[in-house]
Amino acid sequence: MDEHIEARFLFITADDRTGSLEIGGIIAAEGKPVPVGPNADDDRCCVVDLASRHITSEQAFLTVLEAHQRQASYRSHKMDAGLRGNWPHEVHALVELGYRVAVVPSFPDAGRRCKDGVVYIQDVPVLDSPFGSDPLTAPCSSRPMEVLEEAKCTFSEVVVWDANDNEELDRATRRSLDEDRVLVGPSGAVGSYAAHILGNPIPASIRLSQPMLIVCGSLNTTSRDQLDRLDGVRLDLDDSIPTFDDVRVITTPVPKGEITNAMAEAMAQRVAKTIHGTQIDLATLVIVGGDTVAACVGDRTLEVLGTVEAGIPVSNYEGKALVTKGGGIGTLDSLRNIVRSSNTT
Repeated sequence: MDEHIEARFLFITADDRTGSLEIGGIIAAEGKPVPVGPNADDDRCCVVDLASRHITSEQAFLTVLEAHQRQASYRSHKMDAGLRGNWPHEVHALVELGYRVAVVPSFPDAGRRCKDGVVYIQDVPVLDSPFGSDPLTAPCSSRPMEVLEEAKCTFSEVVVWDANDNEELDRATRRSLDEDRVLVGPSGAVGSYAAHILGNPIPASIRLSQPMLIVCGSLNTTSRDQLDRLDGVRLDLDDSIPTFDDVRVITTPVPKGEITNAMAEAMAQRVAKTIHGTQIDLATLVIVGGDTVAACVGDRTLEVLGTVEAGIPVSNYEGKALVTKGGGIGTLDSLRNIVRSSNTT
């Protein structure tokens, strides 16, 4: 038994850092930030990043198995909206613990939906989207059930439900509670599930300011296209960062050939070193890419305040606003909208 908290109300785990922060942003309310991080804990609600996206399936199974032995009145697990990673084995771990599971792979506000058993990203089946060409963890199918079958993780205790819009999502997450199932889904589905338990949050008032540094370590084409629409001054990763009072942008180079997890982690650490080495008194730091966010933030537990756009949360971080964005999250104008929402005073 966990020695620190006898009974949490809502305990949520996530497979990567940006996803865990997304959930915190969705659940957070005015005056009620949500603690998020590898060691986060709270008697109302917390989101724990298990960093299980890029480890082996056996390690992911054991990680979820251990994490969900904590006591809680309700629990949920965040999977990738693009069906990447070890989520079938994470579902298996929940079944092993005696839970029934509802997989609801939908986040309509962020352009993710499931219809007739197929997951779509911005109206394109997963395998035809940037998620389908992920160099590290692309799924084998656009159908969650086929991904479960490929992983040999189909169980009578596990169902996959469609949710093609927010109304269907609300019904599916309500049904998971009525049937006493652990909800597994992307951030939007977990947020909908949490709203049934905690109530609909009153959004916090968030205002971003400049100077703003935007750092992208993601290779996802969605994020790279978003960066192409920015007007900020570009800096090379190894450049020293001069004093500025507006917006600066740093992007990692796109490597040639096959990309390994070790290469991705090394680049994320390189970006983190650049950020930690800057002496600029930033008002806002924007980090794009899950590995990059995890490398920069480390094991810190962050207070997540809310969101600036669907799936894009804001946290308190060392006296500044930290905006974090998963590689495939957002529209073409998301980063440009974030810049426009800030001020220069």
